[in-house]
Formats: sequence, structure tokens, C-alpha cells
Amino acid sequence: MKNNHKIIAANWKMNGSEELLKEFSQFVRAKHNDIIICPPFTLIDSAKAFLPSFIKIGAQNCSEEDKGPFTGEISASMLQEKNVSHVLIGHSERRILFKENDDVIFKKAEAAIKSKLTPIICIGETLSEKKSNETLKVLNYQINGSLAKINRCEKVIVAYEPVWAIGTGLTPDENEIKETHLYIKTKLDQHFNADTPILYGGSANAENCSHIISIENVGGLLVGGASLKTRDFTTICNC
Repeated sequence: MKNNHKIIAANWKMNGSEELLKEFSQFVRAKHNDIIICPPFTLIDSAKAFLPSFIKIGAQNCSEEDKGPFTGEISASMLQEKNVSHVLIGHSERRILFKENDDVIFKKAEAAIKSKLTPIICIGETLSEKKSNETLKVLNYQINGSLAKINRCEKVIVAYEPVWAIGTGLTPDENEIKETHLYIKTKLDQHFNADTPILYGGSANAENCSHIISIENVGGLLVGGASLKTRDFTTICNC
């Protein structure tokens, strides 16, 4: 059964400003999708002040540690104090640029859950893995390493982001998205009691959002560059 209620999460990465938040203050929601905006840490307070109350505020990362001598890190409990509701964990840029492995990602997810945040845990294959026909093998490894040990009663969100599609304008075709989301759903159903939303991320934009979001087992979208454009993101949220 298809669920018309979707989750649209915006990852602003190292972008954004108070001026952009002011533009989004006039955001109009035509559909009752869940909307989450993840700005840089420095804009979290301003996001709470400027954005409409129906938009949830997420963070882009958190430490696996709760406190201590970890210069530059932000703990999940600190995010909880800022009334953040969600946090991205294991985005491909964190995995690749900052060498985060599945064990670290699992520990970050546990820290988020302990602080009553909902982790959005990212998984996905690189171009070389795709060309080697290892997509499902990679997803299986990542799910087992970063998700399978989480208590089956906990609420998490998973974002499938084919790394080769992020910021490239390329997207998998409908059958590829359908196959990967079905595989992920089948795996997650083995580990969690409740239905786990699976977002698609990877060059989702105002032109392709309606098509992608209608594919079976796609529970919403994780949006990068297009979420920085008010008109485009409004279209995506209302598709």
C-alpha cells in the first residue's frame, strides 16, 4: 500500500545564511508532508526563529561521544538542547571525506537515539561499486554494519543515496530505484518492528521529484542543492 504522507529532508551542507532562512520564512505548505531542514550548526537558532513551526529542524552530523576533549565536535545531547529533532548520520561525504565507517555511524546513531533525536542514516554505493554490480552487496554490508545492531523498537529513517548521483544531475532509472528500495525495505523489515521510511537522495530536484516520490517504497526525498532554492524546494515539498 502506498503512503501519500512523505518525508522531505533538506541537507544544506556548508551553505546557507540568515538571508536564505528569511526567504524560507514565507514557505507555504500545500501538502501535509513532513519537512525537515538541516542547516549548518551556526544557523540552527536562526532556523528555529525564522522558519514556520511545521518545518522540523535537523542537524547534519553529530559526534559518537557525549562530551570530552573532542575539539570541533558537536554531541547529540547539545543538539537536543537546541530542540533539534533529526540528525543526518553517515552521509556519503562523511563516509568518503572524513573516513567514517559503519561502526562509527552505528555509534553516532546510538548517541542520537539516546538523546531522543531521530537519526537519518545514509547508505549507498559509489560509481565503481555500481559498475562492478555490487550495489546490493554494498547496501547489505552497510545495513548490517550501521543499522542491524540498533534496538528493533527504535525509530530511524534511512536515506538511500547513490553516491554517483549526488550533485551530478544523474539519477538511477525507475527500475533501479524500485529494486534498491525494495531490497532495503526487505532488509530493514528483518531488523525493526515498525515500518522504516526510506528516502531517496541523489540529484532529486523540482523536475524529477513527482516521478521519484511515486515509486514504490520511496518514503520521501533527501534533497541537496535544490533545497537552497526557495521556489524549487517549495515545489519538491508539495509534489
